[in-house]
Amino acid sequence: MISATAREILRRLGRPFEATITAYLNSKYGKGIEIIEEDPRKFYNALKELFGEFAAKIFIYDLVAELHLSVESTGVEDLLKALEEYLGG
Repeated sequence: MISATAREILRRLGRPFEATITAYLNSKYGKGIEIIEEDPRKFYNALKELFGEFAAKIFIYDLVAELHLSVESTGVEDLLKALEEYLGG
């Protein structure tokens, strides 16, 4: 569910964003966007390396909001914890 939602957000931003992050993840980790379901922090760090910290945080915030997850704050750590808890980690 998380990877499908992440793909949808990337498509809304534009296909070049989806293609860029997919290519980057495949070259660095050997996996595409689905890596977010294994390790949201790797996905966040890849976004941050490619697009900067602000863009990565906004993306993760949008993802958490789209999934209707509750968070204590909009800090990156709380957003990532919410995703990890959703995944059962």
